[in-house]
Amino acid sequence: MKKKKVLVLTDHMPWGHRSIAKAIYGYLKEKATEYDVEYVEIKSKNGLFNDGYTFLYRFLPSMQRVASRLSLTKVAGEIWNDVCQRNEKNLYDVVKRKKPDLIICAYFVLSKGLVDIRRQKKLDFKLWTVVADPWTVVPQSYFKEADMHLVYDDVAFGEGLRRRIDKDKILVTGWWTRLEMYKKHDKRKIKKSLGFDDNRPVIFVGGGSLGSNILGKLLPSLMFVNKKVGFIFNTGTDKLAYRLVNEYAGLLKTIKRNNLIKIKCFGWIDNMAEMLSACDIVFGKAGPNFLFEVVATQKPFVAITHLGGQEDGNVELIKEKNLGWVREKPTQLSGFLESYLKNPKKYEQMYKKDIAKEAETNRKSLEIILERIKKEIQI
Repeated sequence: MKKKKVLVLTDHMPWGHRSIAKAIYGYLKEKATEYDVEYVEIKSKNGLFNDGYTFLYRFLPSMQRVASRLSLTKVAGEIWNDVCQRNEKNLYDVVKRKKPDLIICAYFVLSKGLVDIRRQKKLDFKLWTVVADPWTVVPQSYFKEADMHLVYDDVAFGEGLRRRIDKDKILVTGWWTRLEMYKKHDKRKIKKSLGFDDNRPVIFVGGGSLGSNILGKLLPSLMFVNKKVGFIFNTGTDKLAYRLVNEYAGLLKTIKRNNLIKIKCFGWIDNMAEMLSACDIVFGKAGPNFLFEVVATQKPFVAITHLGGQEDGNVELIKEKNLGWVREKPTQLSGFLESYLKNPKKYEQMYKKDIAKEAETNRKSLEIILERIKKEIQI
């Protein structure tokens, strides 16, 4: 008998939607052997949207709050419909070629296109869409015609109900993080391979997949550090931030502070689980995927920036669930760094139980999805 096909779909951009799709696909490919599971990335045709989003992401994250408000206007709605329609041909070609029984789509622009082509072309497949925000949810993430909405927790569930989505079409799972992030690694061995061959604390500093020049606001504070410390900087695809960090590392070497402060700077990181396992605490942009990857490795998180509007809920989530701290002003960040280096173990242990609890909740998310697939897609 021919296996039922599950297609996990996303776009090509190196942001959280792709990470979520890979997490779901990786789990289903390994565990759902009774199904034919495939993964497809579609090069989305979003016009200037991707370029504008990347610019705000890197240089003006607080201005994203304005963009979020504008997205609710009538003009924005017309642009939204136009963007979704541009992607419909590619989506139709994929659906006709793959003939899936179920599509799990991690990018809401493509989900809208799938809703439309299924109705227009009278195609026969179930559509599950991922609501890829924890607490500050993009309204366009909900579709009455979708068969299921995968959401993080009761906050997004409640938002779906407010959007008049049937409660039976919303599945609370926890966050979708790649299983490799939960694996244990030899921390001492990895630290040594990175050049941190003593007992100094190691701080991971991440700006998200697209990078952020906000990482630079941490650099001046390093001049006042008087204890041994290591830093792993992750600048994503942002080449400007990568050069900035490396130039500052060169400056520290020139003034002979490079033994006190050791810096390793990386652009795109494929082995994120290993890199995070080498650190003791994480400073970074409060994007949901990065945040929950850090949680999976059970490290405390210090939010140093976030996208205004879009990621406001992430900041509140960090505080309410005791996953770490929010220190977005340079003076706050500098003061926190100084306090942390005086007593690293105190801060590393402070929220350990809460972080472990959140990690365990999210670890079960992919299992919940598979169990629901078995109920909805009969073999």
